[in-house]
Amino acid sequence: MHVQTTRFGSIDVDDNELVTFEDGLPGFPGTRQMTLIGAGELPGAAPGDGHHTLFWLQDTTEPDLAFLTIVPWAVYPDYDIEVDDTALDGADADDVSILAIVTVRREDGGVRLTSNLLAPIAIDVRRRIGHQLILNDPRWSITTPLVEARPTAPGDVPLLAAEPVSNGPN
Repeated sequence: MHVQTTRFGSIDVDDNELVTFEDGLPGFPGTRQMTLIGAGELPGAAPGDGHHTLFWLQDTTEPDLAFLTIVPWAVYPDYDIEVDDTALDGADADDVSILAIVTVRREDGGVRLTSNLLAPIAIDVRRRIGHQLILNDPRWSITTPLVEARPTAPGDVPLLAAEPVSNGPN
């Protein structure tokens, strides 16, 4: 399948790389067909096994619709969630990958990145079906600090510096 994107230009995606969100995503109703694009490893994250910890979740029909996501355990090793089996349409837990959406906020001359740990994306990698889960767990927040970037002098390009990560709501 040929997919036009705003961030990556024109890309070719195999049908077996597509993920269907039958219920859409909050704020983006209707069935969505998306693909995951590996974006490398998050700087400063726990050492991985060479696999991607950052992904773009790119819509296949709307070029502007893409979400930066992370494998949450790469940054939040204590992230522990319980998922109701009915929320995953009977998917086997071994077939489910969990991602957290990252939000970028520009504030006070810098950039702040947060992760949505309260509403992770669950993807059944065998059936290629995705859902955004809404957890009922006060330990997790929709704005959990990820990294903060501040310019060191006027005109400097901000460098990312890891912010301490806590498990509590932020």
